[in-house]
Amino acid sequence: MIGTLSHSEPSFAVKDVPSALMRQTLLDRELLRPVDRPVIPLLPWLNVVVIGGRSIMDRGPEVVMPVVAELRAALLEHRLLILTGPGIRARHVLGVGLDLGLPTGVLAALVSVEAEQNGHLIAALLAEQGVSYLPHAAIAHQLAVHLAASRAAVSNGYPPYGLYEFPPEVGKIPPHRTDTGAFLLADAYGAARLLYVKDVEGVFTSDPATTDTSPPELIPRASAAELVARHLDTLPIDALVLHLMAHAKHQKQIQIINGRTPGNITRALRGEHVGTVVHAD
Repeated sequence: MIGTLSHSEPSFAVKDVPSALMRQTLLDRELLRPVDRPVIPLLPWLNVVVIGGRSIMDRGPEVVMPVVAELRAALLEHRLLILTGPGIRARHVLGVGLDLGLPTGVLAALVSVEAEQNGHLIAALLAEQGVSYLPHAAIAHQLAVHLAASRAAVSNGYPPYGLYEFPPEVGKIPPHRTDTGAFLLADAYGAARLLYVKDVEGVFTSDPATTDTSPPELIPRASAAELVARHLDTLPIDALVLHLMAHAKHQKQIQIINGRTPGNITRALRGEHVGTVVHAD
């Protein structure tokens, strides 16, 4: 509310700017409902592909090169935003940062550098196709023009924090990490699909690496609420993504696939059911 005072009016007199929101609080959802409008998807043709740091990048050229080759071939059909995670080195950075007593925002900035290095690697391998690495500022404001010039762009998925961000409720570790940042970005742009490329087939009922007498079962499709209720300790993505799906404007479905299986990325980009599909309630 913007007001002006005149000499003839008492000091408490305020004039409203004519608006559907005058004399209303922007924190009241019910008052905002009459002026609420559907959010426009900015890039509805965009495909967001998240390359796991520990699951893909840390495994070296034997795993990374086939994934890059499949992404290169996919550029003929799709326009991609490729996001990378930090990998196992992030744990060392966080460990040192926590020992030094650094705040959450600084920890996030340090880990983001590790994710950025992986992004530069992917961009370099796709440079011949005109793909380049973009920092967060360019992804937020210039992604459309870069994708008009090239079929793909690369960035890191770790969301930026202010250097003096208030710490989370439990500990100092940033609760929003690569998977969460990728989901928020895909939802903001209204992307067509969001793929998490990991080293497992999807979400399992238990850890497939264990030697239980009964092998775990793959969950091919589930709602976010169902997975939250299961309290799975082997979820291959950040659990916070499942909670964000309930409030998303556009991104009502995600897909978790095994990037080490040839053809999985191609099939998922074409809309085929590969791995685990998680949908909003």
